[in-house]
Amino acid sequence: MRKPPSTGFDTPGTGRDNHHRAEPTEHFRAGGLLVTDDPIGVSTWLAEAGGELASLQASDGGWPYIPGQASATESTALALLALAMIGEHASQRSAAQEWLAGRQQSSGLFSPTPLVDDAGWLAATAGLAMLHEGQTASSRSAADALLAQAVFTIDPPLPRSVYGYDTTLRGWPYSPGDFSLNEPTCMAMIFLKKAGYRDHARVREAAAMLRDRAIAGGGWNYGEPQVWGNDLFASVANTAMALAALADEQDERTAAGVAWLQARRGTITSLPSLGWAAIAMNVLGLLDDAWRFDVINTWQATTSDRRGPMETALCLLGLAEATNHPLQVMS
Repeated sequence: MRKPPSTGFDTPGTGRDNHHRAEPTEHFRAGGLLVTDDPIGVSTWLAEAGGELASLQASDGGWPYIPGQASATESTALALLALAMIGEHASQRSAAQEWLAGRQQSSGLFSPTPLVDDAGWLAATAGLAMLHEGQTASSRSAADALLAQAVFTIDPPLPRSVYGYDTTLRGWPYSPGDFSLNEPTCMAMIFLKKAGYRDHARVREAAAMLRDRAIAGGGWNYGEPQVWGNDLFASVANTAMALAALADEQDERTAAGVAWLQARRGTITSLPSLGWAAIAMNVLGLLDDAWRFDVINTWQATTSDRRGPMETALCLLGLAEATNHPLQVMS
């Protein structure tokens, strides 16, 4: 596999160039990507990563987290979205749609695998994939289920000195009736905004919840920003998801999150986290060749046993064109 040439970037994590880089002057399309001069081999990587992702589809039409294991809803939905952005592999996308349809329950929620019936937060990811592929009945059913989903809250609220946020605000949980956490809330917000529910009371409350849980120094983690007055640490994936979910309603909290995430560039070694970081930069219009280089170089340097369908799908979505991006909530 070809390693992209050096781009002259500064020490990892600084987010600065060692020297001035001329602005790209040409644009051309390669599959679903908008490439600027392609100085780091984006189009070549697109074909390589997209081909690998397609080759990992299971015989039942889904994608597993790890090749050889059972197909899973999350990895299948993300793979379907990634291949849709490339604009190829129509027959495989059709098979993936059928597999996802088989996971949707009468409630509108999706089970995580054929082996597990417990349906929950994956309605957002699967519903987003079905929406993007034009499966409106399926996506509408998923949206209705999420909007009606029960959520546990602590009311009357705990003092803010305990967890640092309002415990009465609802987002979405991993399992129906559980407590709201950031990842399922972000995915539900992205899906529901894409489905036309941006101004729904549940989405507005979730946006308030997400802002309230921002960490003082910038970014988000899985849940609370504090425990007994002590600030917790932000994480890359949760920060990126929150930025994508709030991309159409930016404020000082999202600005702090962007600054926190930009400062991590060049230090992210986890492919899922790096993919999500690139997605956030992409939908915010901040994706540059430094991020592209990190995604391509890290993906190519990761051994195939550590590079499953979900990891590759997220990286592809990170470099996909922002226009008509399935995770782009800005109009």
